Amino acid sequence: PAQRPLHLHVHVHHELNHDGHHHSWITHTMASPDEAQSLLMTFLNPSPVLAITIALCIFSLPLVLHFFIFRSDSRTHLPIYLLLGPAGTGKTAIMTSFASPGSLPETRTSQAPLSLPASIPATLSASSKFRSTSDTSLSSHLPFLLQDSPGHGKLRPLALDLLTTPDIRGLIFVCDANSADFRDTAEFLYSALLTVQRLQEKRERAGKEFRVLVACNKSDLFTALPATKVRALLEGEMGKVADARSRGIVGVGKEEEEGEEVLGGSGEGFKFDELEEAGVVVEFVGGCVKDDGWRVKLGEWVGKSLS
Repeated sequence: PAQRPLHLHVHVHHELNHDGHHHSWITHTMASPDEAQSLLMTFLNPSPVLAITIALCIFSLPLVLHFFIFRSDSRTHLPIYLLLGPAGTGKTAIMTSFASPGSLPETRTSQAPLSLPASIPATLSASSKFRSTSDTSLSSHLPFLLQDSPGHGKLRPLALDLLTTPDIRGLIFVCDANSADFRDTAEFLYSALLTVQRLQEKRERAGKEFRVLVACNKSDLFTALPATKVRALLEGEMGKVADARSRGIVGVGKEEEEGEEVLGGSGEGFKFDELEEAGVVVEFVGGCVKDDGWRVKLGEWVGKSLS
């Protein structure tokens, strides 16, 4: 029969004797062939407990990565739709009525940004028209965040800074359709759209549109103006704002900016359609918070930019 190989173990010993001299010697021990074979068999044929433990580690690793890394990342990077507008136009009421259907809309003066989670049916998304009616994903909901902002004049710079948030997907500018004077609304909307225009140029979002919805709230009131009339009035007022800023006339509490950009085109007057060259699409819609009136209209608009 074939002779089993022997394993040689070498041990080096060191010792310092009483006269200070260092002595070393080597001892040799032989490992038993049975021990070596037993160790090898342990690796090749693990016990059931060890095999089950290894299998569980292998199969559970992808699940751990999915639930604790990918899922957490998606929760913290939801698309955001920012609500801007003068104080008293109903931004917070629109947000709470949309995020919490059937609840009493909250009306208060916002002093700090507030975010609420919301969702729309997947059937309202822009990509739903390309999917089969039997696609099970159409029965789900698409989550996003609605973020309110303060509308007081002194807090507007803070509100405009929120537009620079990387996850901002669209802007909902709320105005009062029952207002008798749109000059302040036009000033605020001009600043907001100018910020969006600058961001579009910096990001070089080629082929990517940034959507803006001008929500004409309180349209249920008898004296409220239709959305088309509000659009025409704001175009006239914003043309005056552009002319005043080009001549160095700025609003109260604002500093003149040398060589300030012009919103839209450089011609006389102002038209919202001019912003499409910069990839900014502006729409006007009238509505009210009664009976969840904004849920369908906002849901359809949000769905245009969610996939």
